[in-house]
Amino acid sequence: MPDLFFLTQSKGNGALLFSIQETSNGPELSKVGTFDNPDEPRLIAAALNAALQGEANALAKVHQCATSLPGPLKKAIIDRAGDIEETHRDGGEPAETARKAARALTESLGRPNPAMLSVFSTTACGHCADCGCVVDEDCAKCSVCGPDGRDCGDCGPVGMTPRNAFVLHHALRDLADRTYFTVRSRFWEYSVPDSVETQTDWFLLHCARAYDDLAADLLAGQVPEPHCLAESVALGYALSTLGGFRTGSFRGDETYQALPASRFDDDWAFLSDGGGVFDVGDRARAFLTSDVIEEDLWDEWFTPYPGVERRDETRGFRS
Repeated sequence: MPDLFFLTQSKGNGALLFSIQETSNGPELSKVGTFDNPDEPRLIAAALNAALQGEANALAKVHQCATSLPGPLKKAIIDRAGDIEETHRDGGEPAETARKAARALTESLGRPNPAMLSVFSTTACGHCADCGCVVDEDCAKCSVCGPDGRDCGDCGPVGMTPRNAFVLHHALRDLADRTYFTVRSRFWEYSVPDSVETQTDWFLLHCARAYDDLAADLLAGQVPEPHCLAESVALGYALSTLGGFRTGSFRGDETYQALPASRFDDDWAFLSDGGGVFDVGDRARAFLTSDVIEEDLWDEWFTPYPGVERRDETRGFRS
């Protein structure tokens, strides 16, 4: 029976790991194992869920987390990882169907799952053959790599940390909420660039969905990759709202505090500039800086980029 989603439940000082499996009678809950440490199953569930949605490096994270587990529990986790790997190995329709089903269930949660965002890295260490660092160490403590890994060709700054993912997810969802409100109320919420203020409500609804699509990427354990110009502009606009007081307001949030900290947290300048994680492109930057553009932008904004996978065309809008 294929797995659709993994989740945890507290039990005493530990936790239980469950899988939602697809059966002929509909989704059913299946127990995977019991953990003494509640943090272990949360991270394993996050990595398994990312693997279900096709994240390339997630299974390696699962195997890393399972290394220290007792025999039967380790086998149960490795077996689930093996089933996922087998489904996705050759791609094709079965893999795509499984990925879409897992993605749809994750998106239906409607809010960030802290464990899911924990899949993102807090450090770039662990790939330097010269110094022997392991992935949980910090380049700043390494005499070979030096601060930020600047003296090592295999290390470097990390952009999308767990806490950065939480803040960006919140910003994207907030902008989506405000764009939907603009359409429903006719009150301009300044949730999209001024350059598209003259576009139709139908256009704005698709902009709202672009924000939601990028936010859903983060819940899948993936760095958001714009699929079209609308998403590039949406991502650039969201990043422009971050930093300073706005980002600082999240630091007291319980979900934010529960996520692993990194010395690369809040480095929005690195995320936003052309040499960082995101480069939205010159065309998107033109819309972000212009006051008004009168022409019909429909085809240009929502046509998928060449070579980029299309979003699910049946996904609809938020009600």
